[in-house]
Amino acid sequence: MMFALTTLLAVVGLVAGDGVGHNKLINFPAASTGNYISYKTDLPAMTGFTVCAWQQKSYSDDKRYWFSYAVSGSTNEILMGEREKGVYVFYFAGSNFGANVGSLENQWVHICAAWDSESGVAVISVNGEAAGTQENFKKGASVKPAGNLVIGQDQDSVGGGFDASQAYTGRLYNINMWNYALNSTEVSFLYETGLCGFGSTEEDPIISYADILGQDMTGDLAVVDGLCIDLEDPSEGQIMRFPPQSKASIKNFLQFTPNFEDELAEFSICTWFFKTYGDQSRYFLSYAVAGMDNSIILGEQATLGFWVSGGKLLTDILLDQQTWYHLCFTWASDSGAAIYVDGAKVKEGALATGKTQKAGGVMNVGQEQDSVGGGYDANQAFAGSLYNLNMFRSKLSDDQVTKLYAEGTFCEKIPEEMWEAGAVMVAYKDFFSLIPDGDVVFDSGEAAWRHGAIHCGGDDLDVDAHKPDCWKIEENIRYKDSGSLGYIVGDLDAAKAACYAYGKCKTLTCSDKDGDGVLKCEMKESFEKAKKDKKRTSYTYRC
Repeated sequence: MMFALTTLLAVVGLVAGDGVGHNKLINFPAASTGNYISYKTDLPAMTGFTVCAWQQKSYSDDKRYWFSYAVSGSTNEILMGEREKGVYVFYFAGSNFGANVGSLENQWVHICAAWDSESGVAVISVNGEAAGTQENFKKGASVKPAGNLVIGQDQDSVGGGFDASQAYTGRLYNINMWNYALNSTEVSFLYETGLCGFGSTEEDPIISYADILGQDMTGDLAVVDGLCIDLEDPSEGQIMRFPPQSKASIKNFLQFTPNFEDELAEFSICTWFFKTYGDQSRYFLSYAVAGMDNSIILGEQATLGFWVSGGKLLTDILLDQQTWYHLCFTWASDSGAAIYVDGAKVKEGALATGKTQKAGGVMNVGQEQDSVGGGYDANQAFAGSLYNLNMFRSKLSDDQVTKLYAEGTFCEKIPEEMWEAGAVMVAYKDFFSLIPDGDVVFDSGEAAWRHGAIHCGGDDLDVDAHKPDCWKIEENIRYKDSGSLGYIVGDLDAAKAACYAYGKCKTLTCSDKDGDGVLKCEMKESFEKAKKDKKRTSYTYRC
């Protein structure tokens, strides 16, 4: 999946209504006929209507629909979605027309469809502007009353007949329906007030977002918080977490096309870094362009390293598991590269001197690209967590890196003077605005805290992490229940920390087959089925 980062409008408009549902998004996690909202409406016959919503789709194929109003004899009474890739379509009473707007994957897009019986004019609007207009469209007709509304599926029979290949995936927000055709000024205002604003119209909607949120949700739908929280930066305290080594997969990543205006002659990338793997050659960020897959790579190849234009700069440092580090990688075409760990420079040297990094490439967090946008290897997939990952326009100085590290203040973000100087090219909040692929999640609060992160929300948590007294040692015992959660390779403390971080993990069963002190510990989610085993020792978390 590939898409361009865009800037979302966040202009605050006039407050309308009580704000029920504000900043609450409906998340459709997978293309399944089981994920939807469905209910019988009490809509009257209407000689005009408008349907609007914010959409952030996570699919790249065609024929997926998110709004379906069906009545007996007319299952496509009103239908909105895409009939082919990038073509937004609007059906009314079996007739339809479309607007080719491009495949806007993983971007927040404001969509409206409006129709007026008297004039026969129908309009599809995208981001406040008319993208398609149809004259003499069902002129003189009316919408049939009391139909069934489904969000997330296309009804091929009233209330059913769903097809997984047409099911919506992604997020929807602020779905409303009016019983008249909004004019262009009203549609534009709804868009310009943005995701975080409250747009108003001359009349209240006949079906409001609050009405839709009040219905039963079927399947794996979830209402999640949006970006409009009361923090200047919504990504604060949100940890980007990848599954541990035993669950590492080529499916786990965030991928996009960064909006570089020109070729890069210098840049820096800094992040907090926490790994849950014990092997070698895993990478957490790559940037690839045509003709140069290894344009930028960050990660470990036995030791911590930095790759630019196919060349590499390696340290002699192998980072520990289950430990947070602050990493910075800086580079300039005329002066080479430097690597910093916890604010201190650990390596510098010549790297890709005289070269530049082309714009228009693909950036991937979580995988190393062996071809542009692909060529992944599960053995190189990242396992662990990242926080406050930012890319800067210049090669940072020692003093700037020190300020970013902030003496280990994990929750400290980018200094204000760097924002004011326009130093940030891709910000962590940009990553947070994306929908991750696979099992990558953004965790906050206790979920992130269990994974070793410092809690940045400002509230104290009542339980101390990873209490030593909670672990019971059971020699010559192996737990063999079916609830396997994978394994951890390393020392015992790292394995205990990984088990605690997993949340579901209750038991570690460890063995040292080679006698070299390196343990392989299986994680289980219960300690109910204990078996005698002379070669293994189990550690159960009993608190």
